Amino acid sequence: MKKNIFALAAAVLMLGMTACQKEDDTNIAGNPTTENTLMVKSEADLVGTEWTYTLSFSDIIGVEMGDCSEITGLDLQFGLNFDNSYAHLVFPENVTGLNLVEDGDEYTMEEIQGLDYNYSYDAATQTGALSGANLVDIEIPFRYDEASDAIIVEFAVAFDEDETNAVPVQLVFHRAVVTE
Repeated sequence: MKKNIFALAAAVLMLGMTACQKEDDTNIAGNPTTENTLMVKSEADLVGTEWTYTLSFSDIIGVEMGDCSEITGLDLQFGLNFDNSYAHLVFPENVTGLNLVEDGDEYTMEEIQGLDYNYSYDAATQTGALSGANLVDIEIPFRYDEASDAIIVEFAVAFDEDETNAVPVQLVFHRAVVTE
């Protein structure tokens, strides 16, 4: 039986929440191939697409120290890539994911580069879900935002198990432009 330890990845992603939210100045409206077009019209339209979420180190410092000063060069870029079977969450090169593997009565750790999820998408509601292909009963809802051509994952994080003060978190994966 395999159990994935994804707490490190989840913790890193959760650090993307910050009181110092930056406005995204990415605008796809000027791109003639995407202007006024619903880019993900069906689940099949996700196949072969690549998306990125950037966790800025300055966002983490802003949360920790209450300062929104810019720190560059320390950003972590996570990938979300879709194929016919799975959505692959890919960790940055400088992030190590670990997988706990049961070997008889003992456990060993193995390094992993990402996590695979089954996925579904409903074009009518522009919503979908990633569900654990190799995780225990996890489902991550997402929505596609047509205006920004982004996949958005929203959830709340509670500290000290106090759900009354849960902090909303939004991870915005932008379509990666693949140049040939």
